[in-house]
Amino acid sequence: MNVRKIRTIADSLFEQGKYDDAFYIYNEIYSKIWGAIGRVQTGFTDFSQSFLGNSFKSNYDLRTNFSMQAVDSIFKRWFDMDSDQTLNEFTFTTYGHLQCICYSPVLASKISTEYVYSEFIILQTLILQSDKDDWINYLLKVVTPMMEDGHLKKIRSNLTNNFVKNLLVENSQLVKSTDWFNLNVIFLDYLVSVGDNSSQLYTSVHNVVGSYYRHKTHRRKTSNTRDNSGQKQSKKSESYESYERYEKYERYERFEKHHAHNKNEFDTTIATEAEKSVHYGKILGLTGKVSKSQIRKKYLDLIAKYHPDKVSELGDEIKLLAETKTKQLNAAYEWMKHKYNL
Repeated sequence: MNVRKIRTIADSLFEQGKYDDAFYIYNEIYSKIWGAIGRVQTGFTDFSQSFLGNSFKSNYDLRTNFSMQAVDSIFKRWFDMDSDQTLNEFTFTTYGHLQCICYSPVLASKISTEYVYSEFIILQTLILQSDKDDWINYLLKVVTPMMEDGHLKKIRSNLTNNFVKNLLVENSQLVKSTDWFNLNVIFLDYLVSVGDNSSQLYTSVHNVVGSYYRHKTHRRKTSNTRDNSGQKQSKKSESYESYERYEKYERYERFEKHHAHNKNEFDTTIATEAEKSVHYGKILGLTGKVSKSQIRKKYLDLIAKYHPDKVSELGDEIKLLAETKTKQLNAAYEWMKHKYNL
């Protein structure tokens, strides 16, 4: 399944305002990714029942320690993407999925608020835990994929209704300080669309957002909505549109094109943290979960191999290649040192 290609089709439909059509395509990707995660969890359950009995600790340790490796393996088989690439697609698919619900009157009336609340928490978790190697474990603390005959049946929330609302508000405070701050505004749009603009939940998130006005369509569009005094809200609209739905996606696409054009360069100004993690990890030959000592050892081994002094007697092209590789290794190691406090 070519997730990115299919998501591009959904993105195009969404931008045309065809929310219902886009939703079903996003939903196909969303269900497939959850199905992959659910398949791994079902495998762990079967293994635990067969070999670990009723030991809660053994079952918990198994899932905690091996979920990421197992999910990464199935992502590669099903989607030809590693866990970081899948996380990126999962995040943007969920974002599109939710916006379709928020701005389609048909979907907003048909899909339960409990489901939408749960999906907002899923997206908040994907955003807030995107820099964690074990982001799957954080996700599975809030929801559980329920499987039937090897296919996803539904996503079950692990949280009580009151806790869901408290977590939505708590996460909105954290999301506000990220590139995804506009998610809070979209959540308010949803609450207004379902007539829930007088609840404590609405008031709490509204306090996080600050000045707010309702959009009739998704927030990439220019609004002519007027406030109570009859004045146009164009300035407010422009401030919200400083972050548009595809800002991060477009930055990623620009990076991909740039990187394909010149593989020796990496522009940190247009790359997300997840992209940096993948890029620098490849430079150092690191995959999966690694220790600090492994990072240092890999760097030292490679820098010793590619240092320009090693090829000082060879041709200019080889020396230039060694210099470039050394710069890449140093940049990768500096980023790793900052990320992992080496």
